[in-house]
Amino acid sequence: MMWGWGTGMGWGMWTLMLLGTAAFWIVVVLVIRAMLPGSGPGRVPMPDPLDVLKERLARGDIGPEEYEQRRRLITGGH
Repeated sequence: MMWGWGTGMGWGMWTLMLLGTAAFWIVVVLVIRAMLPGSGPGRVPMPDPLDVLKERLARGDIGPEEYEQRRRLITGGH
């Protein structure tokens, strides 16, 4: 009787199974991360509307009157 010598899986098969399992779990983690909002590459946070308005005033795209009018609209009239 050989007691399993030569009939079991060799180191190559164990290595292949380990790599396959690791690859599976890496794919699962990446898919879950991609589905979460606000994460992942290429997602840029939205700028603050008041900051954008201030930049437009500084560049001269809008005048002080239009700035005040739009600022009141953004802040709710305060």
